[in-house]
Amino acid sequence: MTPSYHRPASVNEALQLKAKLGPGTVFLAGGTEVNNLHAPRPAALIDLAGLGLNKIETTPAGLRIGAGVTFQQLIDHPDVPAFIKKAAGHMANRNIRNCATVGGHLGANKPCANLIPVLMAAEARVVLTDREMPVDQFVAGETSLVLAVILPTAARAIGLDHHTRTSSDISIITAAASMTLEGGKVRQPVLAIGGVAPHVVRLYNVEKSLDGQALPEAEKLEAMIAAAVQPIDDLRGSAAFKRQLAAVLGARVLKAAATGTCSCKGVR
Repeated sequence: MTPSYHRPASVNEALQLKAKLGPGTVFLAGGTEVNNLHAPRPAALIDLAGLGLNKIETTPAGLRIGAGVTFQQLIDHPDVPAFIKKAAGHMANRNIRNCATVGGHLGANKPCANLIPVLMAAEARVVLTDREMPVDQFVAGETSLVLAVILPTAARAIGLDHHTRTSSDISIITAAASMTLEGGKVRQPVLAIGGVAPHVVRLYNVEKSLDGQALPEAEKLEAMIAAAVQPIDDLRGSAAFKRQLAAVLGARVLKAAATGTCSCKGVR
């Protein structure tokens, strides 16, 4: 049982409560992580449901997705791009998607996250209480309260994929890529892989090798990606299996981005 529960009426009040209650205090979003039987019990809960963070709005900077927006809201909202809908649809099942939130997903920062790779590929930015930052910078160690995510309006070709044991299980490997093309050459590629490190990572060395070049054949892409990831053995697979899977999915999403063949229909 959680010793204390708090429901602030403003972001400032939430931050003040967090500072006052100290270590072990957890922000509560959809509750899918807090209520996980294997998660440590928090010392106190600060419920964010009353802060109005559950809106999706079009702004000059791009589509602003509030931290309290659920995965099912992403799928159902007409203004959300198809590639975001597809990634959101990879989240377990509808019961979970009805609860899980964008902010909670970022805060949990799981290595096998479904939405984080495609947010990286889309060059989205995380809105905190005092600043904005790229998603890859946030997941590398930021722990501040997330208010929203901004999807920029600039169009980039996107590819995404994942592998899971069952339709209701968490993903083993997640992957997303984006790029622009000029004269058949890859420009400013982004390749993000989940499930091969403590958090989702961008493969910067692979991106650098591809920039300004024609996209290599799958076999060469797979070798580049396999050499760039360092997964571990665990109950979901050996390091060798996950390395091979990451290589195959990484090459696949790069090709999908380059050829515009990503099937990004939303899940209902």
